[in-house]
Amino acid sequence: LARKVNTACAMCSYSTEFCANGEAANRHPHFPQYNYQVQVAENQPPGTSVISILAEDPDGGDAGRLGYTAARSAFEIDPRSGLITTRGIVDRETNERYTLLVEASDQGREPGPRSATVSVHITVLDENDNVPQFSQKRYVVAVREDVRPHSEILRVSASDQDKDVNSAVHYNIISGNSRGQFAIDSVTGEIQVVAPLDFETEREYTLRLRAQDNGRPPLSNNTGIVSVQVTDVNDNPPIFVSTPFQATVLESAPIGHSILHIQAIDTDSGDNARLEYRLTGTGTDTPFVINAATGWVTVSSELDRESVEHYFFGVDARDYGMPPLSATASVTITVMDVNDNRPEFLQKEYFVRLNEDAAVGTSVVSVTAVDRDVNTLMVPCREQ
Repeated sequence: LARKVNTACAMCSYSTEFCANGEAANRHPHFPQYNYQVQVAENQPPGTSVISILAEDPDGGDAGRLGYTAARSAFEIDPRSGLITTRGIVDRETNERYTLLVEASDQGREPGPRSATVSVHITVLDENDNVPQFSQKRYVVAVREDVRPHSEILRVSASDQDKDVNSAVHYNIISGNSRGQFAIDSVTGEIQVVAPLDFETEREYTLRLRAQDNGRPPLSNNTGIVSVQVTDVNDNPPIFVSTPFQATVLESAPIGHSILHIQAIDTDSGDNARLEYRLTGTGTDTPFVINAATGWVTVSSELDRESVEHYFFGVDARDYGMPPLSATASVTITVMDVNDNRPEFLQKEYFVRLNEDAAVGTSVVSVTAVDRDVNTLMVPCREQ
């Protein structure tokens, strides 16, 4: 306090000391902490309390009355109470950390308001509010049917924008695996073939996957699709439709005449099922050929039953796989007779002696004729 004096100079001195003390009284406010660290859960409604920041000012009156301000952000501060609240809903995945610079200002007039600032570091805590998302809408993988069991064919992945346990994803197959050919590692997303595949039985599998996080409660995505397309390998030999093959042909059949259709099937696909036919066990004099693509056996030269009546040979069906597989069958072709041979006498001339008194009906001579055709009935006749 100023001392009491009775002189005008003293009064002046008192007045001067009072002004000086008045300036000293308007001291700066200060915060009790150098900075503040605080956490708030995401997705809280607007107006959620975060922390109260209170500064101290030893002055009295307006000089000690404080007001608080902070730059406009996701948070706001009550200018009187210093309570920081959320302005809207905060999302950790958008911004996890905020730094507010809070200013506390008094209402002092001489020499003016005094202020102090402090940093408030706000960390937004994660909530399990994001569903795992697969890296692809649809996974497509081609797998040979002879793939070895426990071979990895694909690795799927799903990401979760949440944090820590809320972002840890595990996987499982929820449909399309009724026969149990596939298994998925729940942690890595690795899909393996665990049972034999067979292209001829099933050419494509559509697996539906679930990706689920470890949050509480867990969130899951059941939209993962994996298309496993089984590719063919040449593991099936051709099979003849019927065997042995037998056919008949008239010996008068013209060249090019179709006799027999050799047909085999192959349950593989593509070149592995495309077949080529060839005759086996034949010679240059065999009067038959086969169309390599269609399997039709046709006459390639004149037939003569009287020379050869039966033909025996083989047929081979071979696919175009690598390596090729084949099958064989036997073929029998019987040449049928036509009346293409004249009867022939065993002798060109017959000389006989006959007594002039031979009775009617006496045997004179026996003539013989032969016909190379079969089942030929020869009737004697006399030229007029």
